[in-house]
Amino acid sequence: MKCEHFKLAYQKFDGADNVIHWKDWETPEYGAYSDHMQDCPACRDWFQTQQLEAWKVEVAKYPCLHMAYQANYKCSSHQNPWECPSALIAYLDQFDEYGIPIRDGTESYWKIDNCPWCGTQLPESRRDMWIMKLRALGFDPFSDYDKIPAEYKTGRWYRDGHNPRLRLV
Repeated sequence: MKCEHFKLAYQKFDGADNVIHWKDWETPEYGAYSDHMQDCPACRDWFQTQQLEAWKVEVAKYPCLHMAYQANYKCSSHQNPWECPSALIAYLDQFDEYGIPIRDGTESYWKIDNCPWCGTQLPESRRDMWIMKLRALGFDPFSDYDKIPAEYKTGRWYRDGHNPRLRLV
C-alpha cells in the first residue's frame, strides 16, 4: 500500500465517525492498511496526528508527538489503562514522568528517559522534588499519602503558581 492509499483507507477504518465493523478487520484492505501503519513511520506519525487533532490535544504541551499520543490514548475496551495491552506508555502527571507499564496487577512501570519511537529526551522526573516538598510541608509521602493535599496528587503542584514554592536546601 502506498502512503496516499493509506490516508484514504484511514477515512474508512479510523477517521469515520462510526467505528469499523469487526468483519472489516478480516479484509485484505484492512490488512494492508494495518501493515502499512506498522511499516511506515511517516504514516504512523500522520495517523497519530489525526487522532490527536480529533481528541483536541495540544501536542506542543508534550515532548513529542508520540508521547502526546501515548499520554492521551484511551481504550474503548479497558477503563483502566494499566489493564490495557494497547496502552504502551504510562504518563504520570504527578511526577511529569513517562514509563513502560509492567502488567503485574499493580501500577508499576519502568521509567523511561527518551521516547522509544523518535529518541526525544523526556522531561526530568519531578519525583524527587515532590518527595522533598512534601517532607518540607511535614508529610511523609509514603505513609501519609491519604493526608497529602490534592494538588500534590496531580501535576498542579509544579504547574500552579499558587502552590507553595519552598526553597529546598
